[in-house]
Formats: sequence, structure tokens, C-alpha cells
Amino acid sequence: MSQQDPHAPYTVYKMDVSYFSGKLEAYLRYKGIPHQSIEADARCLDGVIYRHTGVKKVPAVRTADNQWLFDSTPTILWFEEHYTAAPVLPPDPALAFLVRLIEDYADEWLWRPAMWWRWVPRASSLALGRRIADNTRVPGLPRSFMAWFFPRRQRQTWLWGDGVDGGNEATVRDLYLRELEFLQPLLQAQPFLLGSHPSLADFGYFASMFRHFGNDPDPAELMRREAPAVYAWTARLWDSSADRLGAKQQWIWPEGAPWEGLWERILGDYLPYLRQNALAFSRRQRRFDFAGRSISFRGTVTHQYRVWCRQQLQRAWAALAAPARQRVVELLAPYGGLDALEADGEIDAGVGDRYALPRAPGHFRPSLAISLFGQPRD
Repeated sequence: MSQQDPHAPYTVYKMDVSYFSGKLEAYLRYKGIPHQSIEADARCLDGVIYRHTGVKKVPAVRTADNQWLFDSTPTILWFEEHYTAAPVLPPDPALAFLVRLIEDYADEWLWRPAMWWRWVPRASSLALGRRIADNTRVPGLPRSFMAWFFPRRQRQTWLWGDGVDGGNEATVRDLYLRELEFLQPLLQAQPFLLGSHPSLADFGYFASMFRHFGNDPDPAELMRREAPAVYAWTARLWDSSADRLGAKQQWIWPEGAPWEGLWERILGDYLPYLRQNALAFSRRQRRFDFAGRSISFRGTVTHQYRVWCRQQLQRAWAALAAPARQRVVELLAPYGGLDALEADGEIDAGVGDRYALPRAPGHFRPSLAISLFGQPRD
């Protein structure tokens, strides 16, 4: 395959502690896509990744013909167009839509509990603060300062500064437990979330379950004790090969136990959150109060990126033919349906072709603030 791919081999800039780096690495390993990995430090983040993409985030991928890919989901979908064996989107259009919905939920909704379990428990916070300080090595700043500063920045940015408070902190913490309750019986019964082979949904869940929950000291011990099938799945997916699994894929429709709890969370909390976030964005509100079925946030930050996520789901839903739509409607109706996805129409995130990949290299220079404190995801 690599001989037929003018973009190969690929250079992947990543960090071993990174939520989305692990997701993309697992996908590349599974598909057997030729690449070399470079562990990004502060100089690389500024002088290579930001300079060429305008985004100070990992993972980022440089092609052999000097094009750039970034953001894990569009990157994976781009690779799917070039490496078509063992597709991670099922051929059934209805199931493919559900896979995309689950992947988006796993990417975005599990971010808060991943931040809580990494940066609030003392053992995990100390271990990861020191490790990230070693990895980033900002010139002129001592390691001890970065090990102290980074956990505090992460807690303030992604927890206390984004709607988490004493009233909902326990619910955010326990979102991780709810996912283990869903995944443990499912992965006891089958090797991957939807059958014999990994889907895009597996890689979406892998982002948090591997690099954060499965490796950080506190949540990893909890996973090993309470959900060993999930722990085994993280290793299985990391070691999976499309060639070894073979071409015959068997997909399972996501109904019945244990799917009920997941659909309740997606339809009762996540899609309403995406809708309220998009409405706040359209009104130019920097923050909004969110009320879901099982959790609420006061003064949560309005995220432009998640407006774009909602647009992509809306467009995937609109592209479904009537029979496929009907199957999805019948599956999800008991849990509230897709009203929150369809309500208010498509609100434009205003990102244009930002995620149209690959991108030619640019010539960006980070500001002093971005160099010192990083870049918000938006």
C-alpha cells in the first residue's frame, strides 16, 4: 500500500501522555500505515508544528510530500480514503452514523472526567506534572516550575474555569465510572465495541481510556480492579492489526443492555450540550449555563470547535437515506431521540476549510502567550 501512496511515509508528531496522540497512533498501527513518530517538546511544538499549521497541538502529521494533517478525527477520515482495507466505518450507513456519534461523544464528553482523574487525585497530578515538565522543557523555565504550574493550569482551564464546581464535581468524576459500567460487560462479550474489528468508535474511546484512564496512576488502578475487560481491550486495540484480524468484519447493532446507559448520556446530556453550546456561539456568548438530563454546568466556556463537531454530525445525519434514518430513529426513540441534534438547524462554526486536509505548510509565529501557556483548543 505504501508504494501506491504518494504521501507516505508519514511523520507523526505526538506526545506519549496525549489524549489524542494515543488515539491516532493506535489507528495507524492497526491499519499498518507507514510512519515514524517524533516525541514533541516545547521547541517542536512552537518551531515545527505551530510554524507549519498554526495549531500548537499534537498529534500532527507531515506527509512525505510536505503536506500537513491535524486534528485526530479528520486525520483518520482522510487516511480512510487512502487505506480502504478493514474500514473503521461500517458499510451499513445507519451503523456508520451511530459510530460517528459515539466517537464524537467519546472524544468530547469524556474530556472533563479525563481532566479530573489526571489533575485532581494527588498521585496522578504529581506524576503527570513531572512527566510533562520533562517532555516540554520550556527554555528558561525550570522543570520544578513547570511541574507545579502545568497541573494548576489544566485544572483551571478544563475544570474550575469551565463549569465544574462543588455542585457537579462528583458527577464529573463519576462519568468515568459510568463508562466502565457500560464498557465492561460489552467487552467481556466481544473483542471490540461493535463486533469483530475496531471501529471509529473504538478509537474515539481509546483516546481517554488508554493515555489517561488506563495509564495515569489513580484511574488505571480503578480500571484494573473494576473493569479488567476494559483494561484488556486497551492492550488488545493497541496491539491490533487489520492484517491479522482478516478482511471479514462482523458488525453488531448497538441495542439492548448494556447500551441503554450510553444512549441516555448521549441523547440526554451530550447532544443537548452541543446544541446549547452552538446557540451560545451564535449569540456571541463566551460562556453559558448548561442544563442536561443528569448534569449541569454554570458558566461553561463556549467552544467553537464543538460547534463544528455538531455541524459534522448534522451533515452526516442529513446525508442518510430514509430507510437508514428510520432505523436510527427507532433505536434512539426510547432515549429521547435526536431532537437536540436537529433543533435550530445548522449553526455555522465559521471555520471554513480549516479541517480540509491535507494542508500546505504555512508560516506562523506563536505569540509569547501561546509559547508560554499553550493554545486553547479552539
